[in-house]
Amino acid sequence: MSVMPSLRTLRAAGIAAGVAAPFVAWSLSLVVIAGWPGYDPVARSISVLATAPLGWLQSTAFALSGVLGIAWALALPSVLGATPRDRSLVRGVLLLVAVITLAFAILPTDPEGVPRTTTGRLHLLDFAAYAIAMPVSLLVVGSVMRRDPRWRGGVRPTFAAAGLAILSLAFIPATIDGALTPWLGLLERLYVAIPSVWQVAVGIAAWRLVTNVDRGVNPGP
Repeated sequence: MSVMPSLRTLRAAGIAAGVAAPFVAWSLSLVVIAGWPGYDPVARSISVLATAPLGWLQSTAFALSGVLGIAWALALPSVLGATPRDRSLVRGVLLLVAVITLAFAILPTDPEGVPRTTTGRLHLLDFAAYAIAMPVSLLVVGSVMRRDPRWRGGVRPTFAAAGLAILSLAFIPATIDGALTPWLGLLERLYVAIPSVWQVAVGIAAWRLVTNVDRGVNPGP
């Protein structure tokens, strides 16, 4: 009895997890915001939602994003990457981002986002790691797409997402006791929205490739 259908099912499930992850994370965050009267999503950081009355839901959002992201990282290389090396690159950078995201649940910020404890300082370091790893992962994946004939159409959007993420990093210093401090929450949400939109779009395209494989259609090398 062939095990291939089961393997393809697992891959499809992992890709579906990647598509679902942004919706799960944003939906849970909205519930937390709704349960915290007075919270200003424009001015206040996403991280402080972990200290809200329903903060456990925000921690759950971080945890689920990490777990679903791991499934996504393991599944996507089955249809992205023309060589084993490229598939390993995709898997590696996406796993890194997923683990960093999962760490937000384990290392919550201190109240008001001011690092006073070891956990709070580690949270800040984790945020810095995410700020770097996310655009780097997009650059790596975009490079792999360029070498994979099936994904040539995704190269420019992926590099554009990486460029927007890198550009937004330039605003970070101004959100720390600077002119953009009142816009910290909005800028963080825009920064997180970039990979969220990209992941859903790439996930849908990857799902189509997996479906084509299941139907016996050759999606490319």
